[in-house]
Amino acid sequence: MIRVFHSMILFCLCVVVFLANLVVVPTACQAGEVVADLTLQGAERLALQRSLKLRSAQLATAATATLITRGYSVYDPQLRLSWQEGTFRDITNFQFFLGETGAEGRQVDLSLSQKIFSGADLTLAWTNQRQNQFSDPPPELNPEYRSEVSLSLVQPLLKDFGREVTEQDQIFASIDRDMSVQQLRAQASAVVAEVRNAWYDVQRYRDQLATRDISLSLAEKILAENRARLDAGILAPIEVLEAEVGLQVRRRERLDSERALHDAIDRLALALNTHEELTLEAGKLPLPDIEPDENRGLHTAQLKRPELLELQQAITKQHVQRDLDKNQLLPRLDLGASYSHKGIGEGFNEAVDQLPEDDIRSWQVGLTLSYPLGNRAAESDLLRTNLEMRRITLERQLLLDQIRQEIRAAIRQIEVSRAKVGVSRDESGLAEEKLRILLKRKEVGLATTREVLEGEEDLARAKTDESSALADFNIAATAYLHATGELLDQAKIRFVGVDAGMPEKAAFVLDAQ
Repeated sequence: MIRVFHSMILFCLCVVVFLANLVVVPTACQAGEVVADLTLQGAERLALQRSLKLRSAQLATAATATLITRGYSVYDPQLRLSWQEGTFRDITNFQFFLGETGAEGRQVDLSLSQKIFSGADLTLAWTNQRQNQFSDPPPELNPEYRSEVSLSLVQPLLKDFGREVTEQDQIFASIDRDMSVQQLRAQASAVVAEVRNAWYDVQRYRDQLATRDISLSLAEKILAENRARLDAGILAPIEVLEAEVGLQVRRRERLDSERALHDAIDRLALALNTHEELTLEAGKLPLPDIEPDENRGLHTAQLKRPELLELQQAITKQHVQRDLDKNQLLPRLDLGASYSHKGIGEGFNEAVDQLPEDDIRSWQVGLTLSYPLGNRAAESDLLRTNLEMRRITLERQLLLDQIRQEIRAAIRQIEVSRAKVGVSRDESGLAEEKLRILLKRKEVGLATTREVLEGEEDLARAKTDESSALADFNIAATAYLHATGELLDQAKIRFVGVDAGMPEKAAFVLDAQ
């Protein structure tokens, strides 16, 4: 038994060495991290880091990537060990002989099979059998030991032939991972757009609050001056009343601006998924340096818009499925080949010792043809795949038309906002000059309090229009970049751990620089 055990171990080691080069081993990659800041870029990174929707999409992408590793299991060698033992008895009835026959036997089989990229199944097997017959007269070798080592190959030549058929699970898993990555990019782009819009709204209302603070200070100054002049007897009481009403109006307007600012900050905090108090960087809204173009934007969207790329991957998947369905329409023609060495003896050792010899060797080559009459299942699968491909193609065209509309709307908003910025700045300059003149005229009694307050209100409205136009300009620029798929590139956001091999252990994180 010890020798039998050693022989089995030696056989297994030989098989492992024989098939070692056929095993495909995937690799993994590393993941990066994101860093938070208080600037706009820092807010974007913080949102990408804390977004629950994005985190869910990251986990879904990582889970999809593990299917690629699972697909390589088709190349995992299959080890099979079987043991059988039993006895059978019968009666032999011949013309001159009637007697009991039978045998008792034991059989142990050990085999290792390996799938090859061409679709073939390669099997290395070792069969050992012991048989003790009850016939009279008994055979010369009783009990009889048989041992056989065989190598067999079954290679499909038509149906199920080729790497694409063999590795279809890996191919589909890889495409699904790429589609999941595009979904992740789309979610990230939506998060960045939401954060930017909320950020620009905060800046809008912060500038408007600053304008209202200036208006309130001026109204308080006018009221104080009017009261002093009233006490001196050189001003009518109605002027003080005008100043008091103007002050109350500006206090109310400041409260409205302050409420709008806090609401905008809350929306930004919600986008950042934080309950902490936010402190934004100081500064004015920038004037975006962007020259949008519809044709260029649409061309860029076809190359970078995640939703379009996802549908393109879906079409690619259907192309692969169509090739597989066409393969299933073919008849099955399998090439079978085998080669074996046998040994026989009164003992197990004697049978094993004969295996290296060529006395009892066998080989066999043959073809097997099979074909389902009608083959309606494969034909239906091919028809369904063609219909699905047409559906996805139409869906992609519909999305492309929608993106074109988004680009046009963003371009119109950019043009209108750019014009509004110019007009509001000119209006602000004019209102400032008018207010300066009114204040000087009021000092010498040539302008009433109402006229000064109206002039100040004109300036405040012009400043408010300017900040709103700047915010709308930035929001429109964000919408254009989002529509063309350039928003992540413009924000310098890249993915780590997606394109290197098969990252079944990679955390799909966003690295914002």
